[in-house]
Amino acid sequence: MGNDNGIIWRVEFHKALGNPIRLEIVDFLLDGEKCQCEIFPKIGLAQSTISSYLTQMVKAGILHVRKDGTRKMYSIKNPRIMKVLEQVQNLAKELLKH
Repeated sequence: MGNDNGIIWRVEFHKALGNPIRLEIVDFLLDGEKCQCEIFPKIGLAQSTISSYLTQMVKAGILHVRKDGTRKMYSIKNPRIMKVLEQVQNLAKELLKH
């Protein structure tokens, strides 16, 4: 399998989003950067599980993480990724109306 068209990156991107909890995290981050301390209670799973999901999405290039003192702040890494995620979210809403 070649990487001429970013196939490996696209596979990792889709794998990272191929889980309803990870999609829920991404949806939560669409309106801006959040501390992991906000993400944990919003999602309602074990911190270790959420941390693992966040790490996977950082490695896949979907999320950006930065330290703010002792806090880890997460955001969508690239405005173009955010736009794609919003378009897919809007498409799902549109298609599910019918």
